[in-house]
Amino acid sequence: MVNNTQNRRHTTDEQVSDRNYPASRRAVLQTAGLAVGGTALGGTVMTHTTTAESSFETKTWQTDAVPETPVRELSFPGTHHAAMVTDEPDSPEYYDCQTRDVYTQLSDGIRFLDVRVESQGDGDETVFYGHHADETGQSLDETVFPKIAQYLSAVDNAGASELILLKLSHFYDSGAFSDDAFEADDWEALSTLLTDTFGAYAFDFGAVSGTDALLDATLSEFDGPKIAIFYRTLTEHDDPVSLPEFTAPWADWVASSYPDTATPGDVLANGVRNDHTETDRLGETQWIIRAPTDLYSGAQQTNAMLPLYEQVVSVAPELNPNLIRVDYYETSDIIPLCRRLSVAGLDGTSDTPPISEGVYSVHSVETGNVIEITDGDTSDGASAVEADWTESDHQRFSIQPTGDGTYRLDAVHSGKVLDVENEGTDDAVDIIQWPWTGYANQRWYAVSVGDDRYAFINKHSGRVLDGEQPGANVHQWHWEGDPNQQWTLHSR
Repeated sequence: MVNNTQNRRHTTDEQVSDRNYPASRRAVLQTAGLAVGGTALGGTVMTHTTTAESSFETKTWQTDAVPETPVRELSFPGTHHAAMVTDEPDSPEYYDCQTRDVYTQLSDGIRFLDVRVESQGDGDETVFYGHHADETGQSLDETVFPKIAQYLSAVDNAGASELILLKLSHFYDSGAFSDDAFEADDWEALSTLLTDTFGAYAFDFGAVSGTDALLDATLSEFDGPKIAIFYRTLTEHDDPVSLPEFTAPWADWVASSYPDTATPGDVLANGVRNDHTETDRLGETQWIIRAPTDLYSGAQQTNAMLPLYEQVVSVAPELNPNLIRVDYYETSDIIPLCRRLSVAGLDGTSDTPPISEGVYSVHSVETGNVIEITDGDTSDGASAVEADWTESDHQRFSIQPTGDGTYRLDAVHSGKVLDVENEGTDDAVDIIQWPWTGYANQRWYAVSVGDDRYAFINKHSGRVLDGEQPGANVHQWHWEGDPNQQWTLHSR
């Protein structure tokens, strides 16, 4: 047992009436391309997918489910590298991230598209493609943008008012005599392409004076479907020489969190640590993984963590994932998940906590053993281990809500809490007891995994409480869904 006193480190469905709509806001919205007062929504189009909980029309799910919910309270399911499409997802290539074209993505319910832009040619011969690293994806001129426009037209004809968010970034000129940065003719050609393709459906950022004009808008105010186009520049060479006024800088409208996804579990860590309490920007969570060998299987493992994240969001008021983008979205529950979050509204939390406050013993589903503080030690840094139930106080924990959706687990015999040692974020870091400080490594999200079983997610690391065998230290590990990461609670 190690006393870490000297080296511990801390870091710290109600309809909205239009009757009293402010006149100035009405004028701003109409100028930006919105029709205030609502529109009659027409019939639906064919359903692409269904879910176990219910069948819903994926092509118009926003119009059907959340027409009166402000944009700031919606969650937009997104695709990472939407233009990098492969028909061989089992290949080990890391740069292909989707298997379906953007029309299918949008028809399936995706509402946020992430596209990196590569230019080829010069002057009037300039054409554009998606890209990822050194690999070229689908044509933006002939495939990606026309298919987005095709979807917008189909939804318009159905009388619906869906909102698509399109992010353009990593502008790269692949010309033989280019320094890789976009030049004036690239920006001008891209501007023309965007205007010609999306002008009729673009939300006009140039006509509004602040972010509230979009974030407070509801889909019922739209005069048909809209596409909001953002650009994200990465270097000083990326500054657009000319883009349509209806586009907007990404950073002005979205607060992004870019995780280090080199190690399993970091994606979940990003999700639970991405506090977003701002009111003037949307919040983005990237649910992606950088897998050096097989991105497809890696994406499935990552996407399997989404149900845990949904439960965290439902109890944590500071988490507002307006945008969640994934690789290989068809391996995930991302669309019905974001629909559920949108219907609930991201401005509120669940009224029903997952666990009632009380004293419990915590049992491993795999072994049936309980968590205890080894040998009943009361000192700081004493280890948490698995052991047979003996009815001792050092095997009982007072589980108390902390006010932010997390819980603290206090050992009854010592009054100290379960703590991830030294605020570690890696797999296999031990769980110890330590006096309550309120830091994130002592806070745990409790999420139900069915059959009265729970997983405990550390707020600091995003990793879960994991046990192996009697006498062995309880530690944290990335979520794999195994019985040794699932726990039952018995009131004591």
